[in-house]
This record gives sequence, structure tokens and C-alpha cells, in this order.
Amino acid sequence: MKIGMMIDTFLPNIGGAEIHVLELSRALHARGHHITICTATTWGDVPGKDEIPVLRLSGMSAGGWQALLRVPANLHRMIRFIRNVDVIHCHYSFLFAALGTFLGRLLGKRTLITLHGLGTLDSSVSASILFRFYRFVSMKCAHLIIATSDEMRRVALRFAADPKISVIPNGVDTGRFTPMKKLGADEKVILSMRRLAPKNGVQYLIEAAPEIVRAVPRVRFWITGKGKLETHVRRRVAQLGLDDNVRFLGLIPHDETPHYYQQADVVVFPSSAESTSLACLEAMAMGKAVVASGLAAYREMLGQDERGLLVELFNRQHSDYAAPMTLPVDRISRLAGAIIRLCKDERLSRRLGKAARQHVQEHYDWQHIAGQIEKLYRGRPA
Repeated sequence: MKIGMMIDTFLPNIGGAEIHVLELSRALHARGHHITICTATTWGDVPGKDEIPVLRLSGMSAGGWQALLRVPANLHRMIRFIRNVDVIHCHYSFLFAALGTFLGRLLGKRTLITLHGLGTLDSSVSASILFRFYRFVSMKCAHLIIATSDEMRRVALRFAADPKISVIPNGVDTGRFTPMKKLGADEKVILSMRRLAPKNGVQYLIEAAPEIVRAVPRVRFWITGKGKLETHVRRRVAQLGLDDNVRFLGLIPHDETPHYYQQADVVVFPSSAESTSLACLEAMAMGKAVVASGLAAYREMLGQDERGLLVELFNRQHSDYAAPMTLPVDRISRLAGAIIRLCKDERLSRRLGKAARQHVQEHYDWQHIAGQIEKLYRGRPA
């Protein structure tokens, strides 16, 4: 089949949805399908670009009124893109999903959307009637909706009938993300493999760091990614006297991330909003001890402290993009306590990591996920 992926943001922007599209495209390509991608991200290269062609449309990023005004200038290229494929698979329920599902319907193409969070969760659209309009059009026009978590499904049910919705989580390449022996054991490494966006909660890890430093000898914090939170986080590191303990690694190409997971003792996800965290799945696939906030999405992946430790950081289990810059002291201490526990109890860490790896292999491997999505393309139940 010829499958057209449409997503507002794509590589070299690095986030869960962007990596999801890349890895899904690779898995579908391995199953014999022809994949092309259409995005508003107009710069940069894609790994395997000869294998996965990318159409980049200018002036349509961010999805605001200026992006909408650029639609007429790009419409002919988008229509040609849609005409040349059998299936349109949109990601997010944002501008490109609204355009892709609407035009796909007009041109007689089968259309699907995968919900990742942006444009779907109320907290991501509450400030804009335009963003709410994109969500409405996307879900009404799509033939099928893929929710990456039960929380996403509950949102979708407000706009579409239950038979139209399938729950299929993110996936992970368990052949590439596989347990590897840590090189050297002279220090404990706490890893944050996230964009520096408020909803990812890196600010809470930094607030918890002094307590961890006092309890765990030779502990180091590796902070990856870039984002609007970086200035704040760097300032807090300096204010808390953590310069010797925190290492900022910047943007890490996705193909290099296994080497950083390899060196980690604990991987931390104190997020305020999540669907199915790709980074968490990667850490689990590598058999790492994970600490995460008690959101519903992490409970689906980790169980109740069966494959990682959950920390109640918020008075809720649902996602909310409006993340505070700090949390009450007792909640920060809970986060610190869970990390300290795993640093000191290697037996527990190994047990959780082994269970996490097995769970991911059974439920989240990309070939399994791609097979479910392929059935939807062909009009069969996943």
C-alpha cells in the first residue's frame, strides 16, 4: 500500500510523536509498504531519508492564524500528496490532521488519525478556538481514530462513536533498544531523556536533586534535550549548587539514545501530561529502573510498581499540559525517595527492569504495533 503520514512537526524536531512516525514508517516499510511524510517542519534531514521521502510545506508551523493563511499557497502540493497515496494517516488532532482528514474525505481516501496529546487534551486547546476547531474537524472527518492511551480514547469518545476508535499504544524497537552492560560503575547516573518542556517535569527532578545528592554518593544527573524550560532549569541548578552533579547533554540524535540509556541507573519521567511515553518504553526495553509520575498513562505501562516505581506528584491521574514550575515539598521528597530507593536497592532495580523488558517485548514491539495498524488500513479490526 501507499501510505501518507501527515504530522505538524517532524524531525529534526525530537519528541515522542515525531519518533513514533519515523519508527512506524520504518516498521511499515519493512512489511512492504511505501511511506511518504508530509509536515510543516521545513528544515533538517531524516534518518533513512531515501527510504522515507518527506514533503515539507513552508509557513504552516505552530498551527495559528498565520499558518492557516498559508494553506492556499500549499494546497496544491497537499492535494497532490493525498492523491498519490491509498491511505492518509494523520498524527495529532491539529492543523495537518484537520486538513488531511477533510481533504482525504473529499478525494475518496481512507483516513486515520493517531492521538498523541497535542490538539487532543483539553489543556492543549483551551486557549484557542482555532485549535478546538482542528480537533473537532479531525475527529469528525477521520474514518478511524487511534488512541495511544485510554485517556486519549475517553477524549475521542466525546467526538466519535466507540466503534470508530481503537486503542493502540506507541511502540519500540526491542531489537535496537535491548539491555546492555553499563560501562564503569563508579557513579550512579540519573537520566532524563525528555524535551525541556514544562509538561515533562524536568524541573521537579532538579528540585529533588539536593536530597538525592545527600543520600547517594557519586550521583550524577544527565539532562538531555532542549526547550523553553532550559533557562529556568540551568538557573535552578546554579542556585541549588548542583553544577558538579548535573550534566546538560543537549539534543541527542535518536539513533544514539541507546548509549545514554545504557549508562543510566535510573530513568525518570515526572510528567504532568503523557499518552504512551516513547522514551519510557525505550528505557523499559533496555531493562532500566524507571521512576514516573502516577499518571494513568504510566500506570498502563508500569503497572502498580510492577515494572517501575510510580510517584503521586499531582492530585489527579489525567494529563494536564499546564504544569507548575514547582510542587509542594512533600511531593518533591516523594520523587527523591523513589530515586534513592532504586539507587540503593540494586536487586529491586534489576527485578523491575527485567519485568519491564518482558512486558515491552510482549505488548509494545513495533512489529506487533505496525501489524495492528496495518489491519486498520485494510479495514479490519485491530
